[in-house]
Amino acid sequence: MSDAAPETVQQPDAITKLREKLREVSLVQHAVTVLEWDQETHMPPGGAESRAAALGELVGIKHRRAQDPALGECIERAEEVATDSGDADLQSLVREVRYDYDQSVRIPAALATQIAETTSQALVAWRSARETDDFPLFEPHLAKQIRLWEQYADCLQDGEKTRYDILMNLYEREITSERFEQICQQVVPGLRDIIDRASANPTPRPAFMQGPWDTDKQLSFAEEVATELGYDFERGGIDFTAHPFCTSPSAPHDVRITTRVSTDEFTSNLYGVIHEAGHAMYEQGLDPAWEHTPLCESISLGIHESQSRFWENEIGRSESFWSHFLPKMRQYFPSQLDGVTPLAMAAAVNPVRPSLIRVEADEVTYGLHVVLRFELEQGLFDGSITTSDLPGLWREKMQQYLGVEPDTDSDGVLQDIHWSLGTFGYFPTYLLGSLYSAQFYQAIAEQVDIEAEVSAGRFGAILEWLRTRVHRLGRRRMPLELLEDATGQTLDPTVMIASLDRKVEMVHGV
Repeated sequence: MSDAAPETVQQPDAITKLREKLREVSLVQHAVTVLEWDQETHMPPGGAESRAAALGELVGIKHRRAQDPALGECIERAEEVATDSGDADLQSLVREVRYDYDQSVRIPAALATQIAETTSQALVAWRSARETDDFPLFEPHLAKQIRLWEQYADCLQDGEKTRYDILMNLYEREITSERFEQICQQVVPGLRDIIDRASANPTPRPAFMQGPWDTDKQLSFAEEVATELGYDFERGGIDFTAHPFCTSPSAPHDVRITTRVSTDEFTSNLYGVIHEAGHAMYEQGLDPAWEHTPLCESISLGIHESQSRFWENEIGRSESFWSHFLPKMRQYFPSQLDGVTPLAMAAAVNPVRPSLIRVEADEVTYGLHVVLRFELEQGLFDGSITTSDLPGLWREKMQQYLGVEPDTDSDGVLQDIHWSLGTFGYFPTYLLGSLYSAQFYQAIAEQVDIEAEVSAGRFGAILEWLRTRVHRLGRRRMPLELLEDATGQTLDPTVMIASLDRKVEMVHGV
């Protein structure tokens, strides 16, 4: 990266004009993101139809701007300047802008608009179906999403990739289904071995975990934790949704998260907030000097997920985390936590217990939830699975991988928001994020005494390591290149398995 911020340096006219064009696209996306945020958090059900139309119209405008021939001309001129300049930032910028433009011009604006409208309608249908346990209500919307995304993939087809590979690359470039299957073949046996050993020596749920946990106090404590870790509420906010998420209308200046709260289980809210705050800190750490350009965007959702998994699991479930935060939590819940030690709390939030819900799964079983979804998505796009097969196959695969089956579709095939959003190919990034996270932790530990810093409530050195080697890079590096530059290692699933082994030994003694 250049040491000087672009706004403080006179840039060539071609670069300035390119950035003006990119800003026009980015500002429309800002409006789209705010409308999507409102749809998830505050929009009344009666607004669904008009919101779908508004989103479709805006996405159409954004898409036309993103594939404007005038933008293409700006890119050509900027490419000449960047090549001659020797400036690595400018070269990264035009490379990524060219990639986005070449992708965009192959997608008809009418298809982009139809997808946006369908997604808005599917989201409303999914929410209702999940609440009423009515998969048939959602199924036609899901089938339509699949047809549209097949068309989308066909528009990007280069003759070498499967439709599903093309969709995977929307979220994680350089990863194919074949490569991910190889990763799964390494990871699944390791996870299954850990689960078998832990199941042979189960740990009872401690009495102090039973609740009830006051909703307002939970939220206040979670906000206190997120703030100490580094989430800036002056540039962020928190709200409530059925499925927690993080979104960025304008990174790094406006980055928002959501959570859900249960009086029976404080971990759902606490670790949901830490997880989404991890995403948000990545977005808040992007380089503002390159706002509205790819250099102020995350490189992949796998890297993105590594940041949330890092703070949630590597930091948030450690004994050192609770050494610092347990006294603070005891101020909110003095009677429930009287006499509880940091080690006891760390053990309580780390048991290996196969369960139904992915977002509440422990670290070990979580990866198997991802593998299940990957296999189902592959089948949907290679034609071996139909939407009507999904509820039954979901139950079969849950039994195969985790030894449990949902009694309802709400706890099964309807539990995730992703298919209503049309984000097919997204799920593999969750497992990749866990793998990246373990390697980032290992690399940081070589330079920082993580346990000592976290126990003392000092998170600055850890966050700065991530800021320097991950966040500020934006899209200057491809995911696997970024991982290797930051850690000195190629992708190695054994690092995560070894880390989980150590944690399970602490909790289960096996």
